[in-house]
Amino acid sequence: MTSGLLDRAGVRHGFTTRTLGDVMPDLLGWEQESGLRRESLVRLKQVHGTDVLVVNRSIDRLPPVEERRFDAAVTNRADVILGIRTADCVPLLLYSPEPRAVAAAHAGWRGTLEGTVKNAVGALAQTYNCPVDSLRVALGPCIHPCCYRVGPDVYEPFLRRFGEEAAYIRQDDRFVDLVAANRHWLVRSGVLEEHIEVLDYCTHCRADLFFSHRREGSPGRQLAFVAL
Repeated sequence: MTSGLLDRAGVRHGFTTRTLGDVMPDLLGWEQESGLRRESLVRLKQVHGTDVLVVNRSIDRLPPVEERRFDAAVTNRADVILGIRTADCVPLLLYSPEPRAVAAAHAGWRGTLEGTVKNAVGALAQTYNCPVDSLRVALGPCIHPCCYRVGPDVYEPFLRRFGEEAAYIRQDDRFVDLVAANRHWLVRSGVLEEHIEVLDYCTHCRADLFFSHRREGSPGRQLAFVAL
């Protein structure tokens, strides 16, 4: 799947579905469908944190994947592809048209609460002098509030930080909205609302299209990727 917003900007990107299989052990389906090569893909050891990897060198000069304990990456290099893996968490792809740079971010409830995407926006601005109001951002398929029932340990901090926009009670159950919370961080960081697109698919609802950690326990993963 692709974002119309990023398509119109001419950015190479995509969000895979389970049709291409689990991207953790096997990227063959992604390679065949995208025409891209795994050797150019920057993979992260995602740890549900907020740190951002600045990719300012070729892949063969980066630390091993096991040492890349980051949940977002930014680059202005045309010889690498940024990628993150999700199975309910929010995948975010960011593009700066001038100067040209891209970012990819992974935001589960912890990263959403602490602002991983805010840090990715900041890294684009600070590292490459990208104007925040020119950024284009696509939020890919993730678990939606219809299926994201949580306990008070998650609900209460979401309510304090984001208000009822991203945390609410329905029939005595607590729910949080990861999309609304990440949109909150983007707008608060200076991204224009018309430059934000949400691919409106719930990974938990759509078993035909997506792996879901909450639905399946230990499922496969989708890949979100972006490149110059």
